[in-house]
Amino acid sequence: MKFRFCGEADCPDWVLAEIYTLSRLSSVKLKVLAQIVVQGTIKPPVDTTKAEKLFTESKLDPDIDLKTCVACLSFIITSAVRFNCNSSTLHSELQQLGLPREHSTSVKRVVDDYCEELTSHYRKQSLRVNPLEKVSTEIDQSVNCVLLDLTINGQNEKVTMIPHTVNVLLENLKQVREKMVELNEPMVYL
Repeated sequence: MKFRFCGEADCPDWVLAEIYTLSRLSSVKLKVLAQIVVQGTIKPPVDTTKAEKLFTESKLDPDIDLKTCVACLSFIITSAVRFNCNSSTLHSELQQLGLPREHSTSVKRVVDDYCEELTSHYRKQSLRVNPLEKVSTEIDQSVNCVLLDLTINGQNEKVTMIPHTVNVLLENLKQVREKMVELNEPMVYL
């Protein structure tokens, strides 16, 4: 069976196995755990001390079940946001997987509450391999070249280019900027 929150793919077997563990928590504790997971996703790491307190009162193993529940909730919530699954569909699909109605409602509410924050967080992280922190340039007239000093991930990289290469690079960057602006403009259909 295909699920919208999994990107129209099958739900992983390990998530199916952990649905039972999630259902053994109360719906209130599941909601609090989901909030802890989301907050840990937005501002890592996950606060395990708060999560462990939830498990001390339940009959679940705080070492094994806590980790699996956090992993399962993290997968469900991040996948739902990643694949832009609306919350009512998520609610329905979680029930199809065997999560009780109250538990599905708890997860749905957390996704509703944090969807915009998570989307913003993932947008900031996407398409970034190594963020550029600092750039400085220097022109060396004696050898007719440009020296670029780049700081990437705290490491300094120095690049030497001839003026023609700098001009080609600048033109390419201008074309990329124009394309990005073009892609951000809303489409108008006639």
